[in-house]
Amino acid sequence: MKFLIIIPAHNEDSNIFFCLQSLRNQTFKDFEVVIVNDGSTDKTAEIVAKFLKEDSRFRLINLKISTHQPGAKVVRTFYKGLETADLNQFDVICKFDADIICTQIQELKPLM
Repeated sequence: MKFLIIIPAHNEDSNIFFCLQSLRNQTFKDFEVVIVNDGSTDKTAEIVAKFLKEDSRFRLINLKISTHQPGAKVVRTFYKGLETADLNQFDVICKFDADIICTQIQELKPLM
């Protein structure tokens, strides 16, 4: 199974490193991560750029600053990430918050 993980991010420089590091350190490697930077004014984009250099599974999309709209803004940012991917290449599509830290993801096997 191949996973697409989309992470909307706005001013997440205190969290995004730990989130991305936890994904990079997984033993399960068949995934891609799209970080959608929604007009951050902190160091979010700089931190993500470091991951782009070290691991080709990580991609960054920078959006312009948009007005604050709780809920709707995150949904629109997620869809911007979806638009950049060939969804036929993925079995599972995930939306993660930038403050999520993943423990080990085990390879999924059918129950039957």
